[in-house]
Amino acid sequence: MLDQAFRWAYSVVQNLLPLSSADAADSEPSPHESPLPAVAFRPNPPRAAHLKCKCYLRNVLPYACPLTHASIGSKLIILVTGESFAGKDYTAGLWVSYFSVKGIRAGMVSISDAIKAEYAEATGADLSRLLGDRAYKEQHRPALTAFYQDRVRQRPQLPEEQFLKVVHGAGDVELLFVTGMTDEAPVATFSPLVPDSRLLEVRVQVDEETLQARRKYERVADGDAGSSDKRATNTRASRPSSLKHRLCLIFQNDTVGDKAAIEFAVQHLHPFFDAKLQRLADMVRSIPDFPRSGIDFRHVLNVAQQPGGLTLCTSLLQDHFTKDWNKVDMMVSCETGGFIFASALAAHIGIPLALVRQGVKLPPPVLSIEKSTSHISSYSSSSESIQRRFELGRGVISRGASVVVVDDVLATGKSLLAVLHLVTEAGVSPEDVSVMVVAEFPIHRGRQLLLQEGFGRVSVQSLLIYGGE
Repeated sequence: MLDQAFRWAYSVVQNLLPLSSADAADSEPSPHESPLPAVAFRPNPPRAAHLKCKCYLRNVLPYACPLTHASIGSKLIILVTGESFAGKDYTAGLWVSYFSVKGIRAGMVSISDAIKAEYAEATGADLSRLLGDRAYKEQHRPALTAFYQDRVRQRPQLPEEQFLKVVHGAGDVELLFVTGMTDEAPVATFSPLVPDSRLLEVRVQVDEETLQARRKYERVADGDAGSSDKRATNTRASRPSSLKHRLCLIFQNDTVGDKAAIEFAVQHLHPFFDAKLQRLADMVRSIPDFPRSGIDFRHVLNVAQQPGGLTLCTSLLQDHFTKDWNKVDMMVSCETGGFIFASALAAHIGIPLALVRQGVKLPPPVLSIEKSTSHISSYSSSSESIQRRFELGRGVISRGASVVVVDDVLATGKSLLAVLHLVTEAGVSPEDVSVMVVAEFPIHRGRQLLLQEGFGRVSVQSLLIYGGE
C-alpha cells in the first residue's frame, strides 16, 4: 500500500513538472529528482550547472538540483574575428546552417550585443539600429569603442564576465560561434574560463580591394558615397601581421557565394567532430586521487599501451596539423612522454627528431636552460630541486629552420616554454615554430604563459581538451 502511495505521488510530480521552477535541497540521492532540473531550468541547463558549480564550491549539497558537470558549455567554441566588412556574422551564420544540417547542434551569439545595450541606455542611441543597421553602427563605432574601453577600465573583469554570460546563455549546443570579439589573444585569455570546451579563433579576412569595394557599396547604399573612409586606418591595426598572437585558423572571404565558406567548414572545422578523436579520448584512462588526493589524473601515455592507439594518435596528429608537413624541417620533443608520440610521428612522416633532455644527459656541445618543473612533476614528493636543466644538442637544429614541437601534455606550459627557449636560441624564429600536443588542460593557463613570455606567435594545437587538473 505504501509503495502504491509513493508511485502515485511521483506520478503526480511528473505531471506537474512543466509548471515547476525550483528544486528542493535533498541530502540523499534520488533517481526521481533527476528530471526536475532538466525541466525547471530549460532551456538553460548549462548556465544553471555553471552557477551550481560556482556557488557550491565544496559540494555541500551534492544531491540538490542534480545538474551534471558534463552539461556545462559547448564541446567546441569558435571565436569568429576580423575587420569590419569582412563578413564575420554572415560567414558564421553559414557555418551554423552547415553543421545543423549535419545533425550537430550549433548556435551563434554576438558578445558585443550586451555592451551595445549599455551604450544605448547611457547615450540614448537606438539599440535596434545598433544591432541591425550597419551604417548606423559604424557611425557610432568610435564612441562605442571608447565607451567599452572606459567600462573595462572601471571593471577589468568585464570581458571575462561577458564571455561567460554569452557562453552559458547559449543553451544546449555542441558548437557555438561567437562574433563581436576584439580582445587580443582570446584563446589564451578565455580558454581557462571554459576548460571543458575546445576554444578556437577563426579570423575572417579579405584582401584590400574587396574590403574597399564592400565599404563603398555600403556608403552608396546609405547615400554617403562621398564620405572618407576613416575606418581603414583603424582596422589595419588589427591585421594578422600586427597581432601579438598566432591565429588558429584564417578564412579568406574574397569570393562571391557560399561555396568557399562551406568548404572551409568541411576541411577545417568538421574534423573536430571526427569519431576518431573520441576513440582516442576513450584510451586516456581517468585515475582519481593520483598522484595525490583531489587530482583526477588523465593517463595520456596509456594511449600507447592500447592496440592501435599509437597508430591512431599519429594519424590524428598528422591530419590536424594546419600547416604543410612538406615544409617542416625538424621535429622537437622533450622527455619523457613526448618522446613516445613524437618518435612515431617523425618516423611516419620522415622528419628528423631533435631530443630535449632533462638533466645532464647529452654530450657536449649543448644549449641549456633551467626552468621550473612541469605540472605533474610538481606533485612529486621527492626532495629534488624544483628547478630542472633542459638541454638540446648544439647544431642539431639549423638556423632558420621550420620546427614542430610535439608533446604529450600542455598544462602550465613550463616545460614547453623551456623547449621554445632552446629552439629560439638555436636560431629559429617563434613564427616558424608550431606545437602539437595530445592533451591540453586549459585551466592551468599554459597558453597565457607562452604569450606573456613572448611566444604568442607560436602556433599551438591539441587533439584532446580536459577540464580538470
